[in-house]
Amino acid sequence: MNSAQLSARLAAGPLLLDGGLGSMLIAAGLESGRDPTGWNRERPEAVAAVHRAYAAAGSDLVHSNTFGASPIKLRAAGSDDDCRAVNTLAVSLARAAVPAGVLVAGDVGPTGALLPPVGNATEAELEAAFAEQAAALAAAGADLISIETMYDLREARAAVRAARGTGLAVLASMTFEARRRGFFTIMGDPLGPSLRALADEGADAVGFNCSVTSDVMATMAAPARAAVGCPLIGQPNAGQPRAEADGVVYDASPEAFARDLAAMVAAGLRLVGGCCGTTPEFIRAARAAIDAAGLP
Repeated sequence: MNSAQLSARLAAGPLLLDGGLGSMLIAAGLESGRDPTGWNRERPEAVAAVHRAYAAAGSDLVHSNTFGASPIKLRAAGSDDDCRAVNTLAVSLARAAVPAGVLVAGDVGPTGALLPPVGNATEAELEAAFAEQAAALAAAGADLISIETMYDLREARAAVRAARGTGLAVLASMTFEARRRGFFTIMGDPLGPSLRALADEGADAVGFNCSVTSDVMATMAAPARAAVGCPLIGQPNAGQPRAEADGVVYDASPEAFARDLAAMVAAGLRLVGGCCGTTPEFIRAARAAIDAAGLP
């Protein structure tokens, strides 16, 4: 799917994305803190079951289990897996799990390597790593590239440049926190200028995911719409996380989450879904709310 094809698809109506993948795998037994990409090989049926459940709940798009599958991230996790092999397997699992018509996005997350003055990585190194992963995702048959949870604008821009080289449409989301003066990443990148920079770099749709609850993310729509003219993305968490004896739980209900996603679509967002803690139940509720509202 190239940029023109994505634009045509969005003109027909908003796309409902999937929800949390890592949190679903943790619920299925993945050890907390472990990189989920290893389950593509070790527990492929568990990964495929998550994709299948989201498609059945109404997702128009699912993300491959490749958030941590850049070569830099794989090495940091102590994996000796080949980047191309990991990404190829993940895309094939997602493709086989969902019916025709459901898009498979090649998921790209931050490398974990930090740029100066905090770390010693270079933008060229990060771009090369993203290019290797994006090429593998494209060769495996991903419909588009989805860059998520970026917290340093410089790294996000490097990822967009690399992904654009595939010829596929590119989604790019950063993760912002609500502060007194507005929304900023942990590196201090402000919402509006960051989204403009990603759009200027060539991303076909830009937005935000993770970090905040759906009601807070709904308030990000207006400043985002004022900043850019391209399609917007929103993927909030399932409320606030809370540590309990059995693990981390989130306090939002699927119904409240769904109302907020429908409000985001009404405010102009074209791609909405869930992040940490969301499940197929959240996506099913969102599908019903968006469809009932008759949002164009």
